[in-house]
Amino acid sequence: MKLLLFADLHLDTRFATAGPARRQALRDTLGHIVELAEAESVDAVLCAGDLYEHDRCSPGTARFLRDTFDCGVPVFLAPGNDDWYGVESVYQQVDWTPNVHVFASDSFTPVVLADGLTLWGAAHVGPGPTRNFLEGFAVNRSGVNLALCHGSAPDDVPITGLDHVFLGHVHTPDHAPHHTFPGNPDPLTPDETGERGAVICTVHDDGTVSREVFDVSASRSRGLVVEATEAFPLLDFDSVAAERTVRGQFVRDVLADPALDTALRSRVLTTGLRALEER
Repeated sequence: MKLLLFADLHLDTRFATAGPARRQALRDTLGHIVELAEAESVDAVLCAGDLYEHDRCSPGTARFLRDTFDCGVPVFLAPGNDDWYGVESVYQQVDWTPNVHVFASDSFTPVVLADGLTLWGAAHVGPGPTRNFLEGFAVNRSGVNLALCHGSAPDDVPITGLDHVFLGHVHTPDHAPHHTFPGNPDPLTPDETGERGAVICTVHDDGTVSREVFDVSASRSRGLVVEATEAFPLLDFDSVAAERTVRGQFVRDVLADPALDTALRSRVLTTGLRALEER
């Protein structure tokens, strides 16, 4: 069984710089993930939460998610604490295609992926801190048992009867014998460095998991991720453009320049705004 795991994409999140370009890059990263799943002929795509940000998610993003997941691969979604499952959530509002399964309970519920192979999933059903879904849980069936949820690293996976847990929430990848944090596939902050991406997990007959990481980040491929020393903190270009100030006019002019591509525009804006701050 071959599964593609990702988590913590955070669609529609706020960025310090180049907000519109970065948010579009996150969408494109999800497109890369689905393309990878189809190219590698995986048996299912798993998302371990924080797919989007509940308080900022737009109707356009909801439509984008539906269209993107309308693919030839089963998709399993386990809502996290930033994209929690509820009446007003995208998870309930979208008319998903039949290949999409959203886990809607705050306790593990099973889905049979294949004969002798069960995926248990759970959802955050409200805002707040992450929780330990494994606490008090015990597998009640034979075969290989996997789990999908959004939370902290568990120390007690084997005693639950689970063979492996696929997790979101921690943005730094962690590939342990009994759990996998894929990390966020597209860096959200300058200090999120190192190998990260979508993880193709091969589940073996004995319940062990082997993993291969694929770089799917649209932001990195377009040069949109700057080093920490270059970051311009707490600034969103589209917000600055609305200002009736010198820097607001500068941002409007740069954004309107058709000769600049996305990466160059971001560098011009960052350098120019830093220079204006130092005047």
